[in-house]
Amino acid sequence: MPKSTADEVIVPRIRRLAIVPPAATPPDRGESLPVRSLHLNEAPFPPAPAVIAAMQQAAAGLNRYPDHDGAELIAELARRTGAPAETIVIGSGSNELLYASADIALDPGDEAVAPVPGFPTYAKTISLRGATHVGAPVRADGVVDVAATLAAVTDRTRLVFVATPHNPTGGLMGAGEIEHLVRALPDHLLLHFDEAYYEFGRHAGAAESLPLIARRRGPWIVTRSFSKAYGLAGARVGYGITSDRALADAYRKIRVNFSVNAVALAAARTALGETDHLARLLDHTAAERQRLSRGLAELGLKPLPSAANFVSVLTPAPARLAAALAERNVFVLPFPWPGTEGALRITIGSQADTDAVLNGLRDALASR
Repeated sequence: MPKSTADEVIVPRIRRLAIVPPAATPPDRGESLPVRSLHLNEAPFPPAPAVIAAMQQAAAGLNRYPDHDGAELIAELARRTGAPAETIVIGSGSNELLYASADIALDPGDEAVAPVPGFPTYAKTISLRGATHVGAPVRADGVVDVAATLAAVTDRTRLVFVATPHNPTGGLMGAGEIEHLVRALPDHLLLHFDEAYYEFGRHAGAAESLPLIARRRGPWIVTRSFSKAYGLAGARVGYGITSDRALADAYRKIRVNFSVNAVALAAARTALGETDHLARLLDHTAAERQRLSRGLAELGLKPLPSAANFVSVLTPAPARLAAALAERNVFVLPFPWPGTEGALRITIGSQADTDAVLNGLRDALASR
């Protein structure tokens, strides 16, 4: 009797997916070569002390399941955003809500539009639903191209992903661009407005997006994260503000039970009140972002304008430069950009991290 294989049960849409290896960070190689993890857009500082204390207190009750709906967190988010609590949903990072949007809106044979280059999860969620990913090229300055996005929409489009500040380029949409998108998108599709870097964008001068997006007639969700500006990447908690209760209920229906744990809920609730800690991180990020961009330009590279906690730079041989930095235990993210030689995305870290990146790139460029 022949031995059965997993291929007999794995459906084609899963077989076609690439395996994304975990972004494991190697141990330090001594004081002279500490690990500088600048490839995941994590915060360079730990959470505020009050947040850590709240997490420790919550840990004492881990024998109990958490509040599935996160009612206390949602109540606080409603108070701060002005959105009705019934329209707010939570997830295990905003990433869970990206998957949920595809589950809600897409069937096999449908189309979904997402920016290119873009956050890889967009394409993955679309593929998992058996739908077609239609790429909309971003502008040369790294901002989502509204005209290209609208041109990619057809009668088969059921979902559009848009991000600002955009990952991996850092580009920030203006209020007029958001208004144009909201006004021109057809009503028959779901608009997923990804604001994982919302706090950084606001600090850089972005308009508040919710009043603009709320003018849309069709369904929409705006998602935000506690992973970046609040320093809770390891806790995994995010939220979405939706156009109406019926849409919010759809997200609640498909959520994995208790996907946001009790420690994460306590951390997020407390982090919202730690405004001084948030302000310090945002000020630090803006200062180091400017210093890194200036240093990259002085090396003859082409940094893109960024309103996020990273800077992307167009450069020849990005994979080679990333490998050269990795030899120094400095980790950045090379990514392809159609029509260019590619780019590097560099997370804003400490002042020492910025120095290490610039020194490593200077040596790597001199040795080519």
